[in-house]
Amino acid sequence: MKRAGRGLTRLNAFGEAMPNIENRIELVDDKDELDMPLAKIVHSFDRDAAALWNANFEEGLKIAKATDAKEVWSGRGNMPTIHLMGGTIMGTEAGNSVTNSYGQTHELANLYVAGPGIFPTAGASNPTYTILALSLRGAEHLAKSWSTFAN
Repeated sequence: MKRAGRGLTRLNAFGEAMPNIENRIELVDDKDELDMPLAKIVHSFDRDAAALWNANFEEGLKIAKATDAKEVWSGRGNMPTIHLMGGTIMGTEAGNSVTNSYGQTHELANLYVAGPGIFPTAGASNPTYTILALSLRGAEHLAKSWSTFAN
């Protein structure tokens, strides 16, 4: 690392997996300390997503080697599972989405969704602050509308 300290470079590639009906969140029989059902995530990558990741990896190695680098290290391992999104996308109506722009579901007015599920895709790298901003916006809308849900 001392040798690499002045010339270390990292290459990243971002790919996108198409929606897969088999990827889902399921309730399980176990419950938490508040007696709420727990959930498990069921997710896998299909052949196309794996091929895209492998092609990106191989292209990155070619680029790194083409720079006449003295050393090229590859961190090939499992496909990354960060920034998974979608499943409850936001839109203008129930025919094209699950939630509105506040994360409020079209079919149940008192149900809000916060997080990356409301994105149809990542669109760019690291959406954390956009997720935070939309979650805050939805929470503020929910708080403002709270009295309409009380019954």
